[in-house]
Amino acid sequence: MSLSELLPTVSQLSHEDKLRLIHFLLLAVAEEEGCSLQPDEGSLGEDVLLQKLASTVAVVWSPQADDVAVQALSDLLVAAKEASNA
Repeated sequence: MSLSELLPTVSQLSHEDKLRLIHFLLLAVAEEEGCSLQPDEGSLGEDVLLQKLASTVAVVWSPQADDVAVQALSDLLVAAKEASNA
């Protein structure tokens, strides 16, 4: 099933079910990345999850930090401005 097929169904979920879906997806993605966020037996689940999340490293890409992307965007803006002035 594709995302475009899934979104209408997700939008009809209750607030609580949307939060459950977010939780499910977070655990699934973490597992795919090799990080188990499932609480250990006998531990306080929420605290363990927060500690594991705090210890993970997130990589965020931004075109502002990429010189090639910045130049490409600048070139596109210049070309669009020239085309609108012509």
